[in-house]
Amino acid sequence: MTSNRIHSWTTVFFKVEETVFEVPRHRFIEHSEILADMFGLPQGGSVEGNDEERPIVLEGYKAADFGALVKLLYPLPAISGSYTLTKDEWVGVLNLSTRWHMKKMRDHAIEHLSKMSLTSAEKVTLARAHKVAKWLKEGLNDLVKDIQTLQPDELKAQLGVETAFRLMWIQNQSFKQSQAPAVGSGFLITLGTLGCSNGHPVFAGPANCFSCGQKILLDDPEAIYLYNNTAVLVQDTGIPGPSRMRLIINLQNLKCRLLSPKSRQSPGPGPNVDVNEVFKEEIASYESWDQ
Repeated sequence: MTSNRIHSWTTVFFKVEETVFEVPRHRFIEHSEILADMFGLPQGGSVEGNDEERPIVLEGYKAADFGALVKLLYPLPAISGSYTLTKDEWVGVLNLSTRWHMKKMRDHAIEHLSKMSLTSAEKVTLARAHKVAKWLKEGLNDLVKDIQTLQPDELKAQLGVETAFRLMWIQNQSFKQSQAPAVGSGFLITLGTLGCSNGHPVFAGPANCFSCGQKILLDDPEAIYLYNNTAVLVQDTGIPGPSRMRLIINLQNLKCRLLSPKSRQSPGPGPNVDVNEVFKEEIASYESWDQ
């Protein structure tokens, strides 16, 4: 006579909150080295988890999360239809699979949640709770791009003071860069277009360059250019009539066309400031979970 017992279906009892779960333990061992090590520890006469009276008590966990993970680990037979988890259940699966290093289950939860309707703030919150780099990048980038979403009080409540400050700073830098006209961007600067803050023209006729002496006409668009792209475009509310825009510039940045080519090269508005750069350390720490 030979014995053909299937040990993989040995059941184990877990107590989560006030609920006791009796489940086959082989899936837990298969997907989590942490749980496999726990079950492999030497055990004495009174073994926790062997019966309902002495279950393995999981402190700090939610019964709903554990139940969702069990649904995924032990789905119903195909004849009964495929399993369906709610959004909250998938979050529960993500929570436990992250804590127990169950990579396949974690990837499965992230894939399904990514197809659901997650707000930008939800992505950031879930990303930080469960170490998901792509959600952190997506959520923060979406928040920065949506000007109407960046309400300081709301961001502070949902994401904290530091994140709110960083996002507002990124958006402010991006706004400044978008308002800085580059050489050849369509802004034609001539002596005739220069005026003081009171709306009066600065030059009434041609003028000579103070450096080289060349004659600059009032309407010559090629005679002068803006060396540093530090101009700011603002709406002019001081002049009645149709809405107008003013280009605020520093006169020291106006150069004539006879300067050397090297001098005429504009340094531009500076490097772009983005989420990936400002939050790079946090993003990198989460990316290690996907390796």
